[in-house]
Amino acid sequence: MTALHVGMERRVDFLTALRDNPPHDIQRLYWLARVTLVDRLEAIPVFDAVFASFFLGAPPQPAPAEEGESEAPEPQGEHEAAPMVMSEGTGKSASIHELRHRRAYGGAPDDLAELRRALDRHLPKIRSRRRRPDRRGQHLDLRRTLRHATRTGEITTLARRGRPLRTRPLLVLIDVSGSLREHTPDYLRFAWAARCEAFTFGTRLTRVTRQLRQRDVARALAEVSAVVEDADGGTRIGPALHEFVSTPRYADRARGALVIVLSDGLERGDPAQMAAAVHRLARLSHRLLWWSPLALHPEYEPVTRGMAAILGDIELAGARDIQTLMERVREL
Repeated sequence: MTALHVGMERRVDFLTALRDNPPHDIQRLYWLARVTLVDRLEAIPVFDAVFASFFLGAPPQPAPAEEGESEAPEPQGEHEAAPMVMSEGTGKSASIHELRHRRAYGGAPDDLAELRRALDRHLPKIRSRRRRPDRRGQHLDLRRTLRHATRTGEITTLARRGRPLRTRPLLVLIDVSGSLREHTPDYLRFAWAARCEAFTFGTRLTRVTRQLRQRDVARALAEVSAVVEDADGGTRIGPALHEFVSTPRYADRARGALVIVLSDGLERGDPAQMAAAVHRLARLSHRLLWWSPLALHPEYEPVTRGMAAILGDIELAGARDIQTLMERVREL
């Protein structure tokens, strides 16, 4: 069997995590080891085979032939441990390490028009600050009344003005780290359909509002691919949100807005910075919604240090694709 090469830094990460979070069962031990010891997708099959052989008594598996990075990993067989069959993008492989990487997000599904209609219908409304002509408005429009009187010679109609309803500002913050690789394209399509302020974060913060304003969603996602340099990399939620709330031109976009964070919330760093940034963001915004693919699982509990620290400031719900995002929108 091919050896699994693990650097000293990742060994220290594993031992530290083992000390701070002793696993209660084999499944938790698997994910604890995989999150800290594996840094490449192509190394996962080797890690799975080593883990199954050492802890589950499975026979050693031959390493797959090296035919390039596009070669799919070989299946592990019937002795594979249950946790190993979980798909990518569940958030279990969150990493703090930075990886400069761009990716293509592909085309769009057919239901974005329905999603846009749902957004227009269910996003919260507020009264506009500017007054507009309104037949039943509460304020008298003297200028229009007098202008009409000069044409007719007398006042026959009292023109009025009112404050019409408008959609409350929407801000979407999208986690593009490797733990959410499977869900990132739909999250970006959601932001495109919402026509809102949008930022991505993994190991850095990137504003993608201008790129998502393209009329065609495929072209919009292509432009996002060109500017987001931390796609499928590590996770630094705390520093990214701290940069957002501490940059005035960014923080102003959250004032009074409906803020939606699309992230699994698996922070590998110090949760104190994440908690402080989320608390500040919650105070700036009208509502702070945190939609995570992990929250769709009926047994999910936000017990990680980062999520536990911010539960009092967020409204947690589950969303992983266009369909579940639409369901969350209809519940607003």
